[in-house]
Amino acid sequence: EKIEDTQWHNIVAWGKTAEIVERYLTKGKQVAIEGKLVHRSYETKEGEKRYVTEIKCNELLLLGK
Repeated sequence: EKIEDTQWHNIVAWGKTAEIVERYLTKGKQVAIEGKLVHRSYETKEGEKRYVTEIKCNELLLLGK
C-alpha cells in the first residue's frame, strides 16, 4: 500500500535559484532542496513575538511530475 505524505515548508531562495523557482515550480511539484535550516524571530506591529523556521535554499532539484 502506497502512502503519500505531504509536507509544506517555508523556503528562501535568492539569485539564479530564485529565478528557477519562479519559472518552474508550481503547487504539487516534487522537489529536493539542499540548504540550511534557519530559525528567526520578529515582532508584529501589535508587539507580539513570532518565530519562524525556514530553509535557506542553496540548491534545488526538480523531481518527476
